[in-house]
Amino acid sequence: MTKKKYFFIGIGGIGMSSIAQYLHEKENTILGYDASENKSIKILLKKGIDVINKLSLESIPDYMKKDDVIVVYTPAIPDDNIFLKYFRKNGNNQIYKRSEMLGEISRQSKCIAVAGTHGKTTTSAIISHLFHSSGIHFKAFIGGIMKCFDSNFINTGDDYIIVEADEYDRSFLNLNPNYAVITSIESDHLDIYGDLKSLVESFKSFTNNVKDVLITDAEIDIYKDFSFSIKSDSDYYINNINILENEIRFDLKTPNNFYSNISANIIGLHNLKNVLAALSIIDQIEEIDIQNLLPFLSNFKGIERRMDIYKLENKVVIDDYAHHPTEIESVLNTIQTNYKNKSKAVVFQPHLFSRTRDLMDEFAIVLSKFDEVYLLDIYPAREKPIIGVSSQILLEKINCSRKELIDGKSIEDIVINSKIEVISILGAGNISENLNKEIFQNV
Repeated sequence: MTKKKYFFIGIGGIGMSSIAQYLHEKENTILGYDASENKSIKILLKKGIDVINKLSLESIPDYMKKDDVIVVYTPAIPDDNIFLKYFRKNGNNQIYKRSEMLGEISRQSKCIAVAGTHGKTTTSAIISHLFHSSGIHFKAFIGGIMKCFDSNFINTGDDYIIVEADEYDRSFLNLNPNYAVITSIESDHLDIYGDLKSLVESFKSFTNNVKDVLITDAEIDIYKDFSFSIKSDSDYYINNINILENEIRFDLKTPNNFYSNISANIIGLHNLKNVLAALSIIDQIEEIDIQNLLPFLSNFKGIERRMDIYKLENKVVIDDYAHHPTEIESVLNTIQTNYKNKSKAVVFQPHLFSRTRDLMDEFAIVLSKFDEVYLLDIYPAREKPIIGVSSQILLEKINCSRKELIDGKSIEDIVINSKIEVISILGAGNISENLNKEIFQNV
């Protein structure tokens, strides 16, 4: 994978951009297309990777139209994309899905894969932080921007590769990890799977690819080598939980040891579960003594848009990627634990028409637990509109004291003028781009 030419279609995707950075460091020539101008694009440009934003063949230089160009595309790109059609018609180029390319890369070192419908990015980031802090040589492909690195790609060596095993489009079946952890399995991506049973079957197929050790949440009914839980006694178990303002202290039981009074710089029990998932899989790697890594949990800086907490005068503002009912519930539970008896509002941008359709009632139930609800139009991402599915229909199902359909430009006014004490900005689309974080104080 050196001295070659790669053309990325959808290079601004969080998973695509990390692969592009890896191949760039391997002294390959990289060119990518993306219509967006997000944080990932800014990172690529800063590293000297060329990106075009015009959807026309004329924008591609002639040297990148040759037969020796390797094409990598994200499944979010439609089949009628002009670039994808051009290279497929040419017939002589190697063409890879993002997951196929990641699968090829992951075979070059001992692979640690983090799977699950929730918690992949935070768990992967915690493992990466602990490895980096302790001087372990590794590469990491993270599904979010780690604050301490201002990047979604980390490279300190070749001993290990840390990857997120994405269930969308059955992408994780291209991986053959040495070690894997599954954080959760819930209904999602039903546009791909149709029902929860098919999703579970796909996860079972993934477990067959794991070479050495598989660990899962204790509640997941899949064959596993070890289980973890923050609720009940398991192979890996956390108890004596002490929730403080900006950290959680706890004791950890492993199959062979007990560690007391550990401090993690996190907020929310869902993130404590992610910490446990990370620690459990690290503990199974014989070459690593987990006791040496535990102190570094106290200076974990987190990932952008994963429980980012700000203050504006006497208000708390939470910015989070939550886009599934369970994830919204986790944010809500954290608010109820850390900000007892405070009024709470949510500004939410539904992500995907299919997810909104499939989980409409679940969204309505959890959003109704807020005092005020403000909905943006559905962020379509890769999808076209579905008749009978809209934010307005979701809004009608929500029962709270105040609810309203808004556009992105109204978010800042709501945050500034609202009398609510805790305001959550939630969604996996472009909602955060409408939030001027310069007006806030970091917590």
